[in-house]
Amino acid sequence: DNPGYYDFTLIWWGGVSSNRAMQDHLRFTRELIRLRRNCRALCSDNINVFHINNDNRVLAFHRWIDGTGDDVVVVASLREQTWNSYQLGFPKGGRWNEVFNSDAYDNWVNPMVAGNGGGIDATDSSLHGLSYSANIVIPANSILVFSR
Repeated sequence: DNPGYYDFTLIWWGGVSSNRAMQDHLRFTRELIRLRRNCRALCSDNINVFHINNDNRVLAFHRWIDGTGDDVVVVASLREQTWNSYQLGFPKGGRWNEVFNSDAYDNWVNPMVAGNGGGIDATDSSLHGLSYSANIVIPANSILVFSR
């Protein structure tokens, strides 16, 4: 009965069957959990936060498992506009698959999704303290995950 008190454990489960935004959010959450379970590097103790740009509102970090070749780069943007050409360091050269793009979940499947066509190629041009870099698209208010 306290108007300032909110019970955050209550979920309107009926909305999942009728509310498009709730359905998109549920799909987003399920697939993000599935990605974490299937991509072992996301659970690793190894982490290198290699890019923090407060002005651009972009954060990037690398996680990996030693000796296995399992690597991920996670990029987060809190910017209201899409970066159509953002140069970012990568820890290894070659092909990196875009295994998660949160922009796809905005009105699933978002017909106007901004992304990297499934992956990028990192070249031997060092940046952000890493030996390689790539030019990527970072959607507005998004999370991207690249994996090798």
